[in-house]
Parts: sequence; C-alpha cells; structure tokens
Amino acid sequence: MKSEEIARLAGVSRSTVSRVINNYPNVPEKTRERVMKVIREYNYEPNQSARVLAGKKTNTIGLFLFTIYDINSPYRIYNNGYFSPFVDSFVDIGNSMGDYMLVHTIYKPEECWRIRQTFLQKRIDGGIIISTDKSSELESIFRDVSHPIVIMDYDPSVIEKTMGPEARIAVVDLNDEKGINEAVDYLVSLGHRRIGMIAGRQTSYSGLRRRECFVRRLEHHGLPVDDRYMIKGDFTWEAVVPEIEKLIYSQQLPTAMIASNDLMAMAAIETFKRHSIRVPEDISIIGHDDIPTAAIYKPALTTVRIPFFDVAKKSMDMLSELIENDTPRFTVYKADVGLEVRESCSRI
Repeated sequence: MKSEEIARLAGVSRSTVSRVINNYPNVPEKTRERVMKVIREYNYEPNQSARVLAGKKTNTIGLFLFTIYDINSPYRIYNNGYFSPFVDSFVDIGNSMGDYMLVHTIYKPEECWRIRQTFLQKRIDGGIIISTDKSSELESIFRDVSHPIVIMDYDPSVIEKTMGPEARIAVVDLNDEKGINEAVDYLVSLGHRRIGMIAGRQTSYSGLRRRECFVRRLEHHGLPVDDRYMIKGDFTWEAVVPEIEKLIYSQQLPTAMIASNDLMAMAAIETFKRHSIRVPEDISIIGHDDIPTAAIYKPALTTVRIPFFDVAKKSMDMLSELIENDTPRFTVYKADVGLEVRESCSRI
C-alpha cells in the first residue's frame, strides 16, 4: 500500500499523510487520528529508504558505548553497574518518545569509524556516546562530524578545543566535585581522619576527576593525603582485590575509604570480610553511582547517587534540540548528584 491510497481512504491529501507520518504539529487532532486509524488498519509502513533520501528523520537514535578497557572480558556491558542502567533508561525513554534505539559497543579506538559510518549512512538522526576512556580517535569524531551528538563522561574542555566549526555537540557532565565533597564531609563528621580512596582508571575523565576532588577535599579539612591509602582500582572488581589484600597485609589500615564506583566498594568489603575485618565496625566504606544492588547489599552501601534515568532523559531532550536545530553549537549540562546514606559507615 502506498501513501496515496492511505490519503484516499482517510479522505485527506497525500501531504497531510506525510505530515502525520513525520509527526508535524500543524495537523488537527481529528485528522491525525483518522489517518492513523487507516495506517493501523492496513499495517502501513512508510518506505524508510525513501524517507532518508528525501531528507526525512529516521526516528532512530544511535547509542554508542565506548569502553576500551579489559578488552578480553565478555562482560563489559552485561551486568555492568554503570552502562546497564543507562542502556535500560535510554531504551525506555526512546520508546516513550517514539524513537528506535540503535545500541552499538566500541571496544577498540580504531573502531570509532563505526560511529562516523552510521552517521554517513543516515541510519540515525543523532548519537549519544557514553565514554569511559580518553581517545584521540573518538575526538576525531567531534572534529569531523557535524551531526547532533551528546557525549557523556568526557572532559568538556577537550571537546570544545577539538570540535569542528559545524559541530552540534552537547556534553552531559556529572557534578563529581559535589559528590566527593559530600562523601568526605560525611566521613569527617563521623570522626574519621585517616581516609583512603579506591580510585578509578586515571585515563578516564571521571576516574581522574574524582581522585582530584578527593585530594582537594582532604586538604580543605586539613587532612593528609596518605599514599598508603590511595588504592588503584581501575573500576573493576578484579583489580581491587589484590590491592586491598596488600593494604591488609601492611597492617596499616585507614578508618574509612571512598571508592570511585560501587563495584570497587563491594570488592573491598568482600575482601575485608574474608580477612575478618568488619564493615562498618572496623572500617567504613562509601561507593559511587548507586547501582541497583547497592541498596540491597549487606551492609547496604552508602554511596554517591547518580540519577541514571534523569540524566538519560536530559540527554535525550538535549539531543532532540540539536536534531531540530541545525545551527552549530556547544552546550554543557552538569547533572546533580547526592550522597545516599545507608549502613556501610559508622562513627569513630
């Protein structure tokens, strides 16, 4: 069935059918419903290739997960406490907005050409990139592509310096400084003075920034930054366990630790448990992200909460604005975070 037949059956012009299909606002609701009734009754599907050639929207959003660490692991997305909540949120929000979500993972920097190719093939109207690592190949996308892009977890100053003159880019940033400050302040209020950190990868924007914020906040309180308590965790369970064991064997423990994500916090707690070190009685632990298991973990994890769904919704709204307006621009949105106090910390 062609659009001309839909127009005849609905008693409207072909241009009206086109406006309904493309969700234009200037169509009376009764007319829209009449056209949609015929479309549903006859299972009409517009020719997507023809729509693309005509410069129409595809109603498809590209969601690119850029993670180049731990390349041999098959579980970098599955059950990942950071990526999984975002993917779930974007799929739900995309469906509610009438958009398809094309999800693609980038495991190597040299695979960034896939992002560029997806744009050039006009398969998507815009792209959302969730990055966990700095990459010159990824930055070349910002420089060369003029299509709408929202980038998460990447240094806004680097993007602004790199992006081309025709770029339409929005950066969604997390207020890591506020989150880390609240975590340190809370521990200090409980009487802790020997506070350590399980840091994330320093090649990632969030890992580096959270460590810097932690150091500054300790200095703000006049507390020393003790290298013995600064643990390299790389955001993974496997990296944390041997480092925590080294700390235990040194017999010089801090009274509290802040982890750059919840997974590392839980890895530390489990390692302490195996060595009969109790949380929070013997050492207090704070995580970051508030992944779904944080609240039901034992002890329930005190953590810096990222509002995953709200951040995803803001990202989709910003992308929609970039798609509707082809004027080159660069905007930054800083998402709020906050400390979620539960059971994993105690007073000295």
